[in-house]
Amino acid sequence: ALLGNNERSNAFGTTGKLYAIFLDNTTGSASASAYLKLFDTAATVVGGTTVPDFEFRFTNDATLHSWTFPEGLTFSSGFGYTLSANPGTTAGSVVAPAVEDLVFIFK
Repeated sequence: ALLGNNERSNAFGTTGKLYAIFLDNTTGSASASAYLKLFDTAATVVGGTTVPDFEFRFTNDATLHSWTFPEGLTFSSGFGYTLSANPGTTAGSVVAPAVEDLVFIFK
């Protein structure tokens, strides 16, 4: 389970394009919003400081979420991500209940 609020820096160790995101939140029960934040950087991502390049809102309510990008989103420096209960550069709190699975199609 992904509790978020733990930044993952340069997750793939390379540059590339993101073609899809699949987020399994089927154990969730709250209708509150949560945010998946993506960062185009190889540097360390710091919650509350590093500005996300992309941000996706989802509800924490027992739902599967998916986003597709046929042309791909380019990450020219690296790929970092985090989950947060707060949008933007707000460091936020842990997403609860946790996201069960997060899959990126990246190459």
